Amino acid sequence: SEQLHCVYLIVNGTAKIESLYDTGSQIVSIAEKKAMITGLSWDPDVVIYMQSANKGVEKSLGLARNVPFLFGEVTLYMQVHVIREPAYDLLLGRPFDTLTESVVKTTKDGNQTITIHDPNTLRRSVIVTYPRGKGPALLGKNPELTQGFLLASMN
Repeated sequence: SEQLHCVYLIVNGTAKIESLYDTGSQIVSIAEKKAMITGLSWDPDVVIYMQSANKGVEKSLGLARNVPFLFGEVTLYMQVHVIREPAYDLLLGRPFDTLTESVVKTTKDGNQTITIHDPNTLRRSVIVTYPRGKGPALLGKNPELTQGFLLASMN
C-alpha cells in the first residue's frame, strides 16, 4: 500500500495547514478546530449531510465562503464546509481539481506533485506533496509552523 499525500498551504492568511488531497471527495472541507484557528467565519444555515467511507452520515456545521488559500505564489478562493471532528485538518476535494484544472504526477518511488492552474492570472504552479504527517523539513525547523501558525511580518 502507498501512503496518503498532503500539501501544506496557508489558509486565510494565518495558518499553514496539512491538507489531504482527495479526488474522491465532492467538497472542500475543514475541521472546526482549524477553522477557528484560522479565524474563519461560516454560515450555519448552509449545511450538508456527508457520508463517510464507513457509511456514517454527519451534518456539517456550515459553509465558509471565499476562503483564501495560498499555494506558493498562487491564491485561490474556495467555498469550504466546516466539519466538527473529521479525520483530517483540511480536505481538498473535486472543487479544488475543477477550479485549478489540476494534473497529478506520481513517480515509481511514490513521490507526487500537483500542477495547478491559477484561474485569475493564468499562471501554472507545481505543488510538492508530502506523505501524511511528514511535512516539509521547514516545519520541523520553525516552531511557529510546527504549532500551525505563521507569524505575520510587521513590515
